[in-house]
Amino acid sequence: MMGMDEGTGNLISGEAWIRQAVRRAIKTQKGSRPMLRWYGVNHLKYLGRQITAGSVLDLTADLSDSIEATIPGARLRTVIGQENGERIKVSLELETNNIEVET
Repeated sequence: MMGMDEGTGNLISGEAWIRQAVRRAIKTQKGSRPMLRWYGVNHLKYLGRQITAGSVLDLTADLSDSIEATIPGARLRTVIGQENGERIKVSLELETNNIEVET
């Protein structure tokens, strides 16, 4: 897959395109793009919630659905760790099928 870099306007492909696609999907509020209501993550429902195993599972499912819908052939493996009972640290590991990643 290829596209345009958000910052420079240059053509990007492979790993750079995947990183940008994931970053955009995670930063976009679900429902904010009129023609793509499925695109993005519903961030607002996680604000002010206590961090529990259930909320971590909900966040994982939301991230996974968003990224897998955005990048064809991608499967998300998410590793989430909790710090001090207040913060959630999210580390995403993406496995792609049918996508060539140039290194």
